Amino acid sequence: MEQNIGANHYYQIITGYITDLEVYDTQESYLNARKLAGRSDVNLLTIGHLDLVSMANSMKITAAKIENTDYDTTDIEQYFCCKLGDKVIEGAFCRTFFNEGDYVEAVVDPLAGGTYFAYALRRPADKLLWLHPYATEGTEANNTKLNIPILPLIFLIGAGGLGAFTFFYFVVMAFSKNNFSLLLMAAMGLVFLLPGYLAFSALKKSNSGSAIADKIFATLGYSNPKTFDIEKEYNVFVDKLFDLYKQYCENHNGYLTTDEDTYNEFIDHYIHQQSEDDTQDDILLKQYLRQTKKIDGIQWVFFYVNAPTIPSYINVIHTESSNDKSGQ
Repeated sequence: MEQNIGANHYYQIITGYITDLEVYDTQESYLNARKLAGRSDVNLLTIGHLDLVSMANSMKITAAKIENTDYDTTDIEQYFCCKLGDKVIEGAFCRTFFNEGDYVEAVVDPLAGGTYFAYALRRPADKLLWLHPYATEGTEANNTKLNIPILPLIFLIGAGGLGAFTFFYFVVMAFSKNNFSLLLMAAMGLVFLLPGYLAFSALKKSNSGSAIADKIFATLGYSNPKTFDIEKEYNVFVDKLFDLYKQYCENHNGYLTTDEDTYNEFIDHYIHQQSEDDTQDDILLKQYLRQTKKIDGIQWVFFYVNAPTIPSYINVIHTESSNDKSGQ
């Protein structure tokens, strides 16, 4: 991917109406589609945080095998390809439930071969923002942690310890016995160290915020992109929902309960309730909850409060006609 974060602090924006939308549930199907379309090869692990995504998918599979359970091993991301005008847009979000004909603003970076990779996609009609995986907060915002299930974590620590012991033991034996063929066994120890190294480097990366998020939020015009955390903005709606849930519990049970069935009943009641006091944000939030309620594993897509003005120095490519835009 043609990307230089150090030299360029901004992405580009392409606006327009989605056409030719294709969604891929696996990395393999996405890469096969790219190959069939004659596009240039791309190493996805060098794009954004897709290395973390790959590791998270591997950990889900490992956890299922260790626990010997019928655990959901569906990939945490979906890939997509579409057109905005004559521009080919590719990308990876957790779940891609935007549609043909939607007017969107895509935050993109060029890929080799003339296509663009989307790191964010904003749909103004219902104030939804899709973000690249793990790119929800800037590098100077409060750190979030990449949660690793306890059993895979124990496995990684154990493998790392075994690898370190094997490496140093056979290095010492090789020199003490003057038998350098034992260095091959020492090299085997490095293989055991690799999973632990990858996991903890990913943890370090996730705990320091996201440089990708810095660029996304700077491109969209947020005043302090490095300190911005969109989850905190979304918490305004979460807090409101919690207050309404407490009222619901008091009216029905007389006390607050953490029962999942009760909460689901409340959500069903809330999203279908119409009130004269509903603001436009209330209406759109209910629409967002209706859309996402039945989508398993959804994350990294947010109902935003306010959309800042895109700075004049950002390269914006408008693929829609002025008549189309005015009718939006």
